[in-house]
Amino acid sequence: MRLNTHRKLIDIPDPVFETLSMDADRNKMPLKKYIEDLLHERAKALDSTTVSLDISPSVFRLVGSARPSKGKVEDIDDDRLKYLLSK
Repeated sequence: MRLNTHRKLIDIPDPVFETLSMDADRNKMPLKKYIEDLLHERAKALDSTTVSLDISPSVFRLVGSARPSKGKVEDIDDDRLKYLLSK
């Protein structure tokens, strides 16, 4: 099964580009693949936070970027949002 992909044009500062390029070379990978793998691993880590909150990802899409940084609904200051996320 092939997942849908999205293309994004991003700007990477020279020092970051050089660091990523050298790290990709050390791992004997093309730079594009290396960056894709980094992003994939980061997304998996974020997904595990969502799962641990036991809140549907569709609810997060409805409320935007309201997910608390520590992964606890109790850390949210907005009572209405806290109520929505607790359901």
